[in-house]
Amino acid sequence: MATHLGSPPVSPEPLAAAAAAPRLAGGVPLKLWLGGALLLVAIAYLVLTSLQTSTVYYLTVSELLARGQAAYGQTVRLSGEVVDGSIQRDRQHLRFVLTDGTATIPVTHTGQVPDLFGYRAEGAYQEVVVEGRYTASGVFEARSLIVKHGPTFEAAQ
Repeated sequence: MATHLGSPPVSPEPLAAAAAAPRLAGGVPLKLWLGGALLLVAIAYLVLTSLQTSTVYYLTVSELLARGQAAYGQTVRLSGEVVDGSIQRDRQHLRFVLTDGTATIPVTHTGQVPDLFGYRAEGAYQEVVVEGRYTASGVFEARSLIVKHGPTFEAAQ
């Protein structure tokens, strides 16, 4: 083995081992390809599981009730119109009945209510979207409330 002044001796074993390592296209080591593939699989898994847990389905009242007991406890978005005369408020709760024209469901909401909720336009309340869960007692517990209105909405004088 040859040595040069000022440099440590070089052993041929590590060089032979590196040259013998399996390589794929472009001379990239197999371990690097496997590590990259494992990283991509892990990222794809995290994206899919986060999308599944944050997905909220949009249903009508009839569609929710058609699910029966399978709908209990699931987080859903429910769309419909407030039934005329059904709004009841106290200091902490809002209660009303939601309909899609075919079926009705009682809704309770605790929290902040949008300013536009409860205003009538053209003889009917605006449509609302409530997000929450349907309970076994037959009441929809809304955690958020969104008031829908058309593009021509104008405040009263």
